[in-house]
Amino acid sequence: MKINIKGIALFVLLAGTINLFTACSDDEEEEPLDKTPTINFIGGGDYTSSDVTVPAGTVVKVGITATANTNSNAKLVKFKVTRTFNNVPETVIDSTLNNLSSFTYTRNIQARTEAGTERWSFEITDKNNQSNSVALNITTQPVVNIYTAILMGGQLNVTIGSFWSSVDNKVMKQAEAVLNQNKVDFLYFYGETNKATIAATDDDQAAIAWNNIFDNWTVKNATRFKKVSGINWNAVTEYDDALIAENATNLVDSRANLLEVGDIVAFQTATTSANPGKKGLFKVMEIAGTVGNDRTITLEVKIQK
Repeated sequence: MKINIKGIALFVLLAGTINLFTACSDDEEEEPLDKTPTINFIGGGDYTSSDVTVPAGTVVKVGITATANTNSNAKLVKFKVTRTFNNVPETVIDSTLNNLSSFTYTRNIQARTEAGTERWSFEITDKNNQSNSVALNITTQPVVNIYTAILMGGQLNVTIGSFWSSVDNKVMKQAEAVLNQNKVDFLYFYGETNKATIAATDDDQAAIAWNNIFDNWTVKNATRFKKVSGINWNAVTEYDDALIAENATNLVDSRANLLEVGDIVAFQTATTSANPGKKGLFKVMEIAGTVGNDRTITLEVKIQK
């Protein structure tokens, strides 16, 4: 049997060449080592570590931890915090670190008092200029319900309801109010002495005006009132309840009487209300009618959610 030495030699040469190329290819495809520092949000407890929607002005606690990369061991030298609202970035912190192996940062962030989403980003950089970052969005939602053109009729007006519910912004007539006593936060009556009056269902003058219909009520919401002055009405917005909280204090009156157009009254709903313990303000927009069956009052109400 004749062996082809030249053929075997060529085969061996080709096989070695293929192996050589394969080895080179394997080396070239190896993934490079990650050399960026590590940064993460602190989770659990009272920390917020992801996107959140909160009432305007809420304080949100955020924390981060950062560590040097274990492959490069490059120390941490810079930390930066940026907040961005309406596409406008603002640098909150841009600080130099003293070659740290690890770093922890916590902050109480007050959510904005207007509508929108604000992005907070946290960036760490090491001495090799390698950086990494985390971010979250804080979205604000309204803290005040604003109800306009609330029309209420007097006690003798059978066409327009006289009982207002804050839980669903509804004016009810007497029959419906009887069935929803816990929803009645205040009522309207017009009296010879009190004139235009907003009152709670536990008010003695309201009882007289309404012929003692509340005697059999099992729930009489003790809403309390106080006339206030010097308020910039337009400053009370959906996202700012500061003037409500400031003025709806020390409320002891069960009625606000002798009302005139332009008057502003602070109030707080009762603990027995379907919408309990909510502070608010109302403004008298119109008082109309000259006889019992056509008397009305129109209010604008701004009440905490």
